[in-house]
Amino acid sequence: MPVKTYTVRVPAGTPDINSEQVAAWLDTQSSSNELLASDPGAGERTLRLSLDHNKVKGGAQAVGEVEAVFLRRLIATNVRVPEGPSKSEAEVKPKLPVLKGTLRLQPEQVMPLVRLFEAGQSLIIRRALQTPEAVHEAAFSEGERELLATGTAEVINRRAPARLVQNIDIVGLAVTIVAIEARKIEAVQAVAELKRQSQRQSPQSSQSLPSQPVVEMK
Repeated sequence: MPVKTYTVRVPAGTPDINSEQVAAWLDTQSSSNELLASDPGAGERTLRLSLDHNKVKGGAQAVGEVEAVFLRRLIATNVRVPEGPSKSEAEVKPKLPVLKGTLRLQPEQVMPLVRLFEAGQSLIIRRALQTPEAVHEAAFSEGERELLATGTAEVINRRAPARLVQNIDIVGLAVTIVAIEARKIEAVQAVAELKRQSQRQSPQSSQSLPSQPVVEMK
């Protein structure tokens, strides 16, 4: 069972919830397929839930939501979640996401953009700041990457302009190309690093070999 840790933002007054409770609700939802409550919206509180990735992904696809929104709606279906912002505030925000169903971007589709941003950050540190040793310290953790990918996907899905909606297929293709190229660059960098290590070790190995005595033939 592939387990993944999800970061879900909920309103501040949401009751305490653990992974075991949400896992039980997930099983019930997958078997009953009942209607979910509406999304209460991302709030100030952050939940970290370890759940079966396949079940969450399947449930999210069934309702046409990103995984974080699906989990938030699942929670709101099973516990009392505080009401959202006032009516005047709600009118300012879009009531429905612009991208729906299969058009909605998933966090894994946005992850290449996060990695591209991280690569640009590393390039700036190496060239502009002249501190290559700080690149490792400035790298994102896996949790930070997932958090950025989830947040970016939600923002795009809810606030995508009409031009983006009309060209979402092109965006999807571009993101796929970026992901493929990123994997190839990482592979090439790994090979280059192994070659550099081998070249550094070769002179040391040759110097450490004992010299052979010369036998004079008479």
